[in-house]
Amino acid sequence: MLKSKFTVQSESDSDNLQIIDLPNHIKLIYDYVPSLKSFSLGIGVMVGSREDPLEKPGIAHFLEHQLFRRNLHRTSTQTSKEFERTGTINNAFTESEYTVYFIKSLNNNFKKVFKLLADFFLCPVFDERDFKKEQKIILEEIKSYQDDPEENIFDLGNSLVFSHHTLGNPIAGTVKSVSHFNQNDIYEFFKRYYSSDNIVISYSGSHPIEFVRNFAFELFKDFGNHTPAQVRTPLPNNTIDKLIINRKIEQSHILLLKRFDNIDSDFVLKLKLLNYILGEGPSSFINQNIREKQAISYSAFSLVEHFTDTNLIEIYFATDKKAISKTKDLLNEIFEKITNKKISKQLFAISKNALLAQNIYKSESSYERMLNNIRLYQLDGNFEFDRDFQKNLDAIDYAEFLDWASNIFADNKFSEVQILQNRI
Repeated sequence: MLKSKFTVQSESDSDNLQIIDLPNHIKLIYDYVPSLKSFSLGIGVMVGSREDPLEKPGIAHFLEHQLFRRNLHRTSTQTSKEFERTGTINNAFTESEYTVYFIKSLNNNFKKVFKLLADFFLCPVFDERDFKKEQKIILEEIKSYQDDPEENIFDLGNSLVFSHHTLGNPIAGTVKSVSHFNQNDIYEFFKRYYSSDNIVISYSGSHPIEFVRNFAFELFKDFGNHTPAQVRTPLPNNTIDKLIINRKIEQSHILLLKRFDNIDSDFVLKLKLLNYILGEGPSSFINQNIREKQAISYSAFSLVEHFTDTNLIEIYFATDKKAISKTKDLLNEIFEKITNKKISKQLFAISKNALLAQNIYKSESSYERMLNNIRLYQLDGNFEFDRDFQKNLDAIDYAEFLDWASNIFADNKFSEVQILQNRI
């Protein structure tokens, strides 16, 4: 019997999820979901804005845009029509540490639309005219972010907690940086980072594993381009800072940020639960105390942002400048409740059930499964922990969680961004 040229690593007892090493070092994450009439497939590149040169933010994002423009076989218009003709949804996005190009289509379109997507990587054309068009488009995109304080404030927050580091730069870049790009900047980034060692193909659907694996290998068998092991710049020191900006707007926008350089799976799951209790859910402290009871903010919430080597918990609210002090007092009361272990059993149970429901909803979507597998691979590769989500969530004990959360907020210090209103 001939030895297979594919290396397969099973990630679950039922073998529904497998990671396959193709001969050219590309990883294929195969997630079998029976009975589906459609599939989702993403090509993930394990680089993002973090790999941009510090003084040239936005290159990874620019490349994502330009790969849609043209390849040796089609223009962007021709590619779009081919996708649309088959009813295929296709798009791409750039994050801090990875970039994803994806499709969602009917099963009988698999080979055709996978080939359309693969051509972005296999035969791109870096045309100066396309470069100039995308440069104009992205400059307008950046201006739209800057005109939206709720969007812009999160970029400003990252610039505080990741000072003088590429994670502190906006993903799309700045007007200054993008205006000074040239076509060679984009091409050199592609040549350096878009290699087989950095590519993960994530599939979720009902096609047989051999069918998906063999066609993926057929498409990418000549896509070698190996690169040395990627070494990311270490994080800057975890310091507390503050930034205040005045703008001609009708509301003031405030963002508080706290960084945790702990990426253990148990810690991250507890952080997600704490975030839901703090400000993600309708029953959360922030929603109930700042919006519902006091009615001093329409938009007030918290979120968690995950990276390969750290996590951020971020608290945002928008209100009138005169109400900032009162809102902060309410937040301090919430922090004191958490520190003094005043999270009720009811809120604890509600939040656990909500997180479980979110996880189940995502697991029933091939698109969400495909993206989640790329994120997991990028973060820590702990697929087993994620597949046992309910078990791990149930294992979080109420009394132990109160102690843990109390310690998290024992040091009640946050970095802070304020975009203050000067009435128009």
